[in-house]
Amino acid sequence: MFKDSVFKGLTKREAEDLVNAVKHDKYWRLSPGNREFICVVALSRARVKSRRGRYARATHLGRVEVSMDAANFCRKWRILLVDTRRMLAVSVLTWRAFNMIVSKGLGSEICAMLLAGRIPCYLNTSAVLDLRKTSW
Repeated sequence: MFKDSVFKGLTKREAEDLVNAVKHDKYWRLSPGNREFICVVALSRARVKSRRGRYARATHLGRVEVSMDAANFCRKWRILLVDTRRMLAVSVLTWRAFNMIVSKGLGSEICAMLLAGRIPCYLNTSAVLDLRKTSW
């Protein structure tokens, strides 16, 4: 069942959590006090052109617009960081990077970086660790 390249570096439990998030149409708020940014699971690649980037399918939102820079990294099973005011996905995260942000409580720092416009378009675990070092 977990033969895709996305599941390659994940433990069986992490892969099951990701599959269950898709089955139950999950979304997550990045910070409890901030409702402007949510995370959803991408269900397709961002290929169809739009005015501000490309469209992709995602949990909870259905179709979401992905910025042109982030669209290059958008794949099925990755996490999209969506600005709900503009309904635009501004960054793409791996499942492990998302878990690291949630478990270490870095959501408010990521929100502050988003508001300042300093968020990279792709975040993996090493990028999250680098952001953590530079922010402190």
